[in-house]
Amino acid sequence: FMAAAQALDFRTFKPGRGTQKAREVIRRHVAHLGVDRPLFDDHNAMKALVKSGEILEEVEKQVGTLA
Repeated sequence: FMAAAQALDFRTFKPGRGTQKAREVIRRHVAHLGVDRPLFDDHNAMKALVKSGEILEEVEKQVGTLA
């Protein structure tokens, strides 16, 4: 997820609603990697975010049930 959000940060097109919402949620928890830094805290934040189900909940609000 972190790598996907990072890649989307460099794209100029507008992603789909679900993809955009996932990126927004990820960015609330993990900042864009603008300069090299240790990623330990980012990895822990991303792990907690995935376990919480917040990404799925927010995306489903945009596009409907996925499961």
